[in-house]
Amino acid sequence: MHPVTDTAPVYDVGIAGAGQLAQMTVLAAWPLGIRVAVLGQPGEPAAPMAAGLVEGDWKDPDALMRIGREVGVLTLENEFVDAAFLMAVEDAGTPVRPHPARMHVVQDKALQKQRLAEEGLPVPRFAVPDSAGDLEAIGRDLAWPLMLKSRHLGYDGYGNALCATLDEALAAYPGLAERGGGVLVEEFVDFARELAVMVARRHGGGDAVYPVVETRQHDHVLRELLCPAPVDPEVSHEAKRVARAAAEAAGGAGVTGVEMFHTKDDRILINELAPRPHNSGHHTIEACVTSQFENHLRGILGLPLGPTELIAPGAALVNLLGERDGPSAPDITEAAAVGGAHVHLYGKADVRVRRKMGHVTALGSSPEDALETARLAASMVRL
Repeated sequence: MHPVTDTAPVYDVGIAGAGQLAQMTVLAAWPLGIRVAVLGQPGEPAAPMAAGLVEGDWKDPDALMRIGREVGVLTLENEFVDAAFLMAVEDAGTPVRPHPARMHVVQDKALQKQRLAEEGLPVPRFAVPDSAGDLEAIGRDLAWPLMLKSRHLGYDGYGNALCATLDEALAAYPGLAERGGGVLVEEFVDFARELAVMVARRHGGGDAVYPVVETRQHDHVLRELLCPAPVDPEVSHEAKRVARAAAEAAGGAGVTGVEMFHTKDDRILINELAPRPHNSGHHTIEACVTSQFENHLRGILGLPLGPTELIAPGAALVNLLGERDGPSAPDITEAAAVGGAHVHLYGKADVRVRRKMGHVTALGSSPEDALETARLAASMVRL
């Protein structure tokens, strides 16, 4: 770890954040000769392997300006960094990718949905209430149950509430609104499966689309992933078309993760966008010719994008989630004996229930074959 000082050389890329996404991006950068600085604390996952560390918090505008002065391009680990703070960095002379004006739209789930709808892209029916008093009329229009989402700072189920009745919605509304910016209300989608597509876009033009994956969630957290998704070719083609158009509409730079619903009548509906590398693309490290992390770097730097094809017939991922609260004491001894499994631990010092501590990927003759291997190894990891 090399702390940044006023006399330090300029780093090629800065990342606002130092968690596991930054960690995997840094690891993808070294073979390309790309030097990356991260904004965070010494104990965070990306800090030990980053070329530079700016100590600070991505919520702090002064810290963002400090890292901005040290890097050629600033990118993001999450979509919650205040767009006004990012615009100040851009105005000071450091490009921010994705652009802050685009981030202002994407980080607000209501503006995001409105933008996608304006582009004619398929989204669930939705409404943006001015207050809790609008919920009764919205319920009559969209029908119960409804999904209520905080417009800002919602992830992994935090900031979401599935409400079967008006009373439940009225009870959930204040807490969701307090997370920032109000509430988005969506119809409940009775889907057949959830899909995701990572789209890499190059600054200066061009894109590359990854194979469609099926994501299996529990309590709004990704538990398992299958690649390619077990859908008909027509559905896969439509999912890729929609994802590419959504990433373009959002002004994505580098990787944009597009989460979608595949309905029982074979429609594709966009759930949410993530303007950065995403958990639904972690398998690409082993499964694809070019990982999502490498293509994110290539994209924001304007380099040619790498191929996205699978290198095996099937791939799978199993997330390693905390099942207790306390200090982390990882042990992969048994998991390391599982041939074909790739264990990734994020180096987090503390375990928390539902916290993402790592993941396991595997390749196989089919997605199901790969999932069997990944599940076996994941079951043997001790956190």
